[in-house]
Amino acid sequence: MGRTSGQIGVSRQKGNQLKWENAGIWYKADYTGYEGLTEYMISHLLKKSTLAEQEFVCYDLEEIKYGTVIYNGAKSKNFLSEDWQIITLERLFHNFFGESLYKKPV
Repeated sequence: MGRTSGQIGVSRQKGNQLKWENAGIWYKADYTGYEGLTEYMISHLLKKSTLAEQEFVCYDLEEIKYGTVIYNGAKSKNFLSEDWQIITLERLFHNFFGESLYKKPV
């Protein structure tokens, strides 16, 4: 079985994916079903590329228990420097345009 979230740094940030860091490992639970598999496949393909391993984040598949629900997902080593933070596309869009990326057209 995978990791259980103690709700340490749990975040959705309209990225629609539960994610948190615990003991230097980031856990990301699938929201639509295949985000973890996609991250795993792409990161392992990048291992075969000319990129150095510090130029991308490598993910492994993980079963994640959150509360009473078990999610498929992915995990990676902590990729954030001390003064870094995750900024979602929704947050960037909102900061630039002053409205949600998910706002329905009028």
